[in-house]
Amino acid sequence: MAVSAKEIEDFYYFIDKIAEFHGHVCVGIAMGTKSALAAMRVLGFDPYVKKHKDLIVYVETDRCMTDAVQGVTGCGLGKRSLKHVDYGKFAATFVKLSTGEAYRVTTTKDFDKNLSVDEVLKIVSETPDEEMLKLERVKVDIPENDLPGAAKARAVCTKCGERVMDGRAVFEDDKPYCKACLYGAYYKTQE
Repeated sequence: MAVSAKEIEDFYYFIDKIAEFHGHVCVGIAMGTKSALAAMRVLGFDPYVKKHKDLIVYVETDRCMTDAVQGVTGCGLGKRSLKHVDYGKFAATFVKLSTGEAYRVTTTKDFDKNLSVDEVLKIVSETPDEEMLKLERVKVDIPENDLPGAAKARAVCTKCGERVMDGRAVFEDDKPYCKACLYGAYYKTQE
């Protein structure tokens, strides 16, 4: 199946928009844009509408692709509609909350490192999704505390006194603790 003129137009529209946000265009931006647009189409979302309260996306990398997914879907960490699962994979799962329908998208194409960005964009924009992407129907069980909206659970850490939201507190001897105090933090305070 050939790529439609509308699909190519959409691709370049979002490439330009994401380049502004991300700072440059690369293979990750190109493939992330293609992946997100394909998933949005299959789930019936209009990527030009930025308030998709019915969409959550799980990204499996913290690289360029994630910015492309955010730029196409409008999902964000602060909106609780973009979730990062650190698998180090170039993949994302798009979930339509109202139906539970979900698709995990991965790429199946590698690019010659000698290609220019313009050559990569041309190839990505003109290649049908099914020749470049794997769209796999999946099931995702989303815990209530991970859904967008107001925090469902709140606690105050017994040790540091900081607020812990969204069911992330860990209880020991029936007392709430933040994970940093109980298991160790990624940071160290300086005096």
